Amino acid sequence: MMSAQLQQPEKAGAKLSAPESNSSNTAIAPGAAQSKPAELNPLRNRVRDSKSPYVRAHSDSLVAWQLLDDDAINRAKKENKLIFLSIGFLASHYCHITRQESFSNPKVASLLNENFVPVVIDREERPDIDNIYMSYNQSLSGSGGWPLNVFLTPELEPVFSGTYWAAPGVQDDGEAENDGVDKPLDWLIVIKKVLASWLDEESRVREEAKKMVVELSHLSAEGTLNHAGNDFLQPTSSTQVDPATSSSDHPCEVYGEVDLDQIEEAYERITRTFDPMFGGFGLENKFLTPAKLSLLLRATRFPKVVQDVVGPNDCKYISGMGLHTLRRIANGAVHDHIGGGFHRYSVTRDWSLPAFEKMLIDNALLLGLFLDAWLLSGGTKDGEFADVVIEVADYIISDRILSPKGGFFTSEAADSYNRKGDKVMQNGAYYLWTRKEFDAIVGDEQDSAIAAAYWNVQEHGNVDREYDPHDEFLNQNVLHIVKNSTRLSKQLGISENEVEQRIKAAKAKLRSHRQKERVHPVIDTKIVTAYNGMAIAALARTASALISTGADASRRGQKYLEVAQNAARFIKNVLWDSGKKILYRVYSEGQAYIEAFAEDYAMMIEGLIELYEATAEESWLEWADELQQLQIKLFYDNPTPTPTMANARCGAFYSTTLGAPYTLLRIKDAMDTSQPSVNAVSVSNLFRLGGLLGDEKYTYLAKESVNAFGVEMLEHPNLFPGLLCGIIPWKLGGQHWLAVGAKPAPEQLKAFYKAPRAALFTLRYHVPDKRDSWIGKRDSRVSAFPREQGVYNGSPKGAYSKLSPNDLVQVDPAHE
Repeated sequence: MMSAQLQQPEKAGAKLSAPESNSSNTAIAPGAAQSKPAELNPLRNRVRDSKSPYVRAHSDSLVAWQLLDDDAINRAKKENKLIFLSIGFLASHYCHITRQESFSNPKVASLLNENFVPVVIDREERPDIDNIYMSYNQSLSGSGGWPLNVFLTPELEPVFSGTYWAAPGVQDDGEAENDGVDKPLDWLIVIKKVLASWLDEESRVREEAKKMVVELSHLSAEGTLNHAGNDFLQPTSSTQVDPATSSSDHPCEVYGEVDLDQIEEAYERITRTFDPMFGGFGLENKFLTPAKLSLLLRATRFPKVVQDVVGPNDCKYISGMGLHTLRRIANGAVHDHIGGGFHRYSVTRDWSLPAFEKMLIDNALLLGLFLDAWLLSGGTKDGEFADVVIEVADYIISDRILSPKGGFFTSEAADSYNRKGDKVMQNGAYYLWTRKEFDAIVGDEQDSAIAAAYWNVQEHGNVDREYDPHDEFLNQNVLHIVKNSTRLSKQLGISENEVEQRIKAAKAKLRSHRQKERVHPVIDTKIVTAYNGMAIAALARTASALISTGADASRRGQKYLEVAQNAARFIKNVLWDSGKKILYRVYSEGQAYIEAFAEDYAMMIEGLIELYEATAEESWLEWADELQQLQIKLFYDNPTPTPTMANARCGAFYSTTLGAPYTLLRIKDAMDTSQPSVNAVSVSNLFRLGGLLGDEKYTYLAKESVNAFGVEMLEHPNLFPGLLCGIIPWKLGGQHWLAVGAKPAPEQLKAFYKAPRAALFTLRYHVPDKRDSWIGKRDSRVSAFPREQGVYNGSPKGAYSKLSPNDLVQVDPAHE
């Protein structure tokens, strides 16, 4: 394997230049004349043709970067060169230093330009490409990260990959000395060894690459295993079920092996990896894992039959794991205690040193998690987590993230200049403080002493040397809470209120100084449909909960709701072509481009459902329905007796359309990572739309999609926390509310807005005198709806019972 060969010294005599036309490694058809390939124009850096801020950031690179297009691939084929593909994103620290240290190195650039076709892409523009090659990289090393650097054949088959490699060293041309000791890989070592293998053994390299594509197809086979026998019963009617259309005809039922027991098994496995001291999972890097934490928080809010399967006492412990983790995250250095919002993950077990990127996606998902935690803790104005909910929501709608046009930007970079006029950016510079600077800015000696004790600000810095081998954070402090106000009050003998006021005063001074005197990190101004859908959903949910709380919270909630609606209007006006029925993924440089992937549809549909349930405006639901039908048409794997090479015909959603450009594989995404999987969100959407519109086809496709991953969920249920939630509405049905007449007052819907969401609950608005409206025509149940004004509890098939005033204020009336 190439990975093993890279650990060995280069073969003697390995060529380091482009092959001659009569090289024995060049395939020549029998009887064909050997001729020199036509000369191509010299490589020039083409990244200015891109609209991606990340790709355009490579415009001053010594590497002659190409875009992933026919020109680059055709050049690789004509010159018989490997493609060097680098995948990253603008906010990433390691992408920044690789660009700064390695791609600006003349030797690295020369080797790449002369012997490869170098291509750079933005993973946020092309998550499909990133997913394929990240799977390959993880199969080699068991780990991932960015930048992801992959060497490919001209047919885009992977040859070798890695993430961050060290900049070239000071040894002879960066080569490792053959002294019997393994040397860490640096760029020159990697490039030369890959090139030598290609020039000396091209046929073997190609053969291994083709085998690896086959292996990748097996590794990526989730949801594509053919189901046997009676897993799917054929419809009783003579009409073939067409999932691309919405029909109220009752389709076949879905039978599968997954059941509520898988939720119990998942909880048991997740518990084994829980860190009881610091929260989170594992004992090294701590990732935010929102889907997993969401499953934990819901343990005590699931229907009673689910709690009985898991065990009521176990459910309390499991939910407590989630709350404990969120407390640690809120107190830790992943939380920007001065400016609000959260960083990407923690480098340390105790959450004391973050990866400083601030991503819209992480903050949108964390807003939903902290909202759930606040509601689980009572949801009162001054309750636990209330301040974090407000702070994260305020960060998302701040001018750092919210575009003046209405959509949300993608991220803030980890690196920035330490002070105005600096030439080199530093990791986390915007967020770090020396003790001397901290004291000078706070001014008041007692305020400074209390705030320093609160945030662990030390004279010689608070970053453990173990995590700072290059003195990157020497004498620097990353703020994180180590002593809360109660503990400081007892220690100092002053009131807790005084402690809080002094910390508040210090925070205001630090924030003002940071905003005025420091250089802000670069913002990635791309607007991505999927990420905006997440933010819209989280803000709409937060707004509804706050509005139902009343008073000041209601006014703040109205503001969040207005921003969420404006963002949805921006997506509809700019990224949706209603005539051609095309949703686009990205808006940047004044243009919408790249047709949307399945995740863009899924996340946007979820946001629109939340907007409908928050506002009663059926136009949001109508657009969600339209997008849902289109998502099914473009991405759904419809079960049929005859699978093809492109479709497994097992149900569920592929991430890409059939024939997506430059993709080796068509993958189904169901395992949750730093974001919920496409199929987890899509299943939730289908269950919700099925309940809201009385569309049994949607409900059927939701069940079928869960069942498509039955084999994998039975074996590793803990890897599918989002999809596990779909088992509950499949087996038990959801809880469906019906508001008849004028939109009820917020306090009348308090129980709904403070209950678990997603596929478990829906809220449908019905005005009896508007049966000619879109929703009246779309929903065949309208004639059976009650006409008396009020809020009802029922099911998609009818049997509505009017809720009493006590029911309307009880947080969880359906699951007692």
